Amino acid sequence: MFSLFSSLDQTPIVKFGLINTDLASVAKGKSKTYTAEDFCSRQGKFIDPGYIHDVLLTGLEPSTVYYYSCGVLGHMSSIRSFKTAPRIGSDVGFKFIVYGDHGISPAAHSTVKYVLHDVLHNGYEFIFHNGDISYSKGMGYIWEKWHALVEPFSSIVPYMVGIGNHEQNHIDNSNKDPSGVDGDGWHPWWGNMKDDSLGECGVPMFYRFHIPDNGNYVWWYSYDYGIVHLIMISTEHDLSSSSKQYLWLEEDLKNVNRSKTPWVIIGGHRPMYTSENDLDDFVVALGFQFLFEDLQYHYKVDLALWAHYHSYERTCAVYKNICSDSGIVHIVIGTAGQIAEDSPFLPP
Repeated sequence: MFSLFSSLDQTPIVKFGLINTDLASVAKGKSKTYTAEDFCSRQGKFIDPGYIHDVLLTGLEPSTVYYYSCGVLGHMSSIRSFKTAPRIGSDVGFKFIVYGDHGISPAAHSTVKYVLHDVLHNGYEFIFHNGDISYSKGMGYIWEKWHALVEPFSSIVPYMVGIGNHEQNHIDNSNKDPSGVDGDGWHPWWGNMKDDSLGECGVPMFYRFHIPDNGNYVWWYSYDYGIVHLIMISTEHDLSSSSKQYLWLEEDLKNVNRSKTPWVIIGGHRPMYTSENDLDDFVVALGFQFLFEDLQYHYKVDLALWAHYHSYERTCAVYKNICSDSGIVHIVIGTAGQIAEDSPFLPP
């Protein structure tokens, strides 16, 4: 799936093929856009995003390099290439890059430099960005700057995103939230889910990214890559046992074919385990442990990837706060570019 941006309301196309001098195959897509009226509230400076063009390529062979040019008639891009995912269940090694909390700061530019080098020279095959994407928070121009920042590698490898608090959280009662929640979303008594998106409430994320459509669009979904089943969830939406997201997650985990994809990785934004001495977020982590740690343990999730804290830490294989060979390894990787956290660590 290609997502393109332009000021032209025309049918987008992608020309592609196996050699760069013969882009004989053509796929057409659809165009869409959003306005300031789609936001749950307006607290920033809206800028017309133009049109977002989606084109889906089908019938591609696995582990194959394709060349492509994208755009609209009369305005086509230069030719670039991408490699398709390995066949599901094929036991081939691969590397991917994980991070959260990016934005457009100088440190985020440094991250881009390293990611581009790893994609071009070290064989990394896709990006797993689990929340806090651009830090636009209502300031539309920041989305444009962020897309331009990552475009050198998001145009040649898959860029898989999840929702963070700065894309989603809102406190209005507009019922405009495109994720399908009522009113102002999820605000558990033990949480600190406030107005971190400053009214965006997921709207730019919904329009700017096209994600595998087997869950709830960009908020929760899953996909297979080689021998790994990857899941992205939203820590900004209800995860109690009767919620839509929990029931979807349970069904998804239940249906994993462990003979084809023996490894299961789950990702979200706010961590389930963290050692940083921040009482509010530590309580949230305890809340997540109470709500769905047992579900992950029951279905033998191998690895959980989080962000939110602008730091890095990794647990042992853990269950109920105790190291156990049958537990889950949790990694916090909120190190993509925001100001580093300097909180002391708790004893665990």
